Amino acid sequence: MNYLPPATSLITFLWSGGESILLVPMATRIIDVKLLISEVLRIPIPIDRQELSWEGQCLKDELTLQDYHIPPTAFLVIYKKIEVKIYLEFDGHCYVYVVFDGITVGELKAKLQTEQGVDIEHKVLWMVDNSYLDDHAQLLVAGDVEGA
Repeated sequence: MNYLPPATSLITFLWSGGESILLVPMATRIIDVKLLISEVLRIPIPIDRQELSWEGQCLKDELTLQDYHIPPTAFLVIYKKIEVKIYLEFDGHCYVYVVFDGITVGELKAKLQTEQGVDIEHKVLWMVDNSYLDDHAQLLVAGDVEGA
C-alpha cells in the first residue's frame, strides 16, 4: 500500500499578535498563503511585508507548502519586513535595509559587514532614543519600528 501525503495542512501561524490556525491545501504557493493570512485571518501585515518562516527557513513566494515538505500540522512564523536605517557615526554614511523583524541585531551587523565592508568588531547599534541593542536580540523584541 502506497502512502499518500495529505492534501491539506492545518497550519498554525505564529506572529507578534498571537497565533492563528488555518487549513491550507498543500499545493498552495507561499504567496497565496500570504494572501490567505491577510484576507481570511485578517492579520494586519500587508502581503509585500510578510516573511514566512518554517523551522528557521524563509519560504520563497513562488514555491508551495508541498515543495518544502511541510507536515500536516506545522507552525509557520510570520515576520514583518521593516525598513531600517543605519547611520555610522564615525564616517557619516547611512545605509537602508528592508529586513524582517525577526532578524537579530548581530545578523544585521553581519549583513552590514558583508555587503558594505564595514568593520563591526567592537561596534554596537543604538536606537535613536539611545537605547543599546544587544547582538542576540531580534529587532521585534528590541522594539524596532519602521524607519528607525
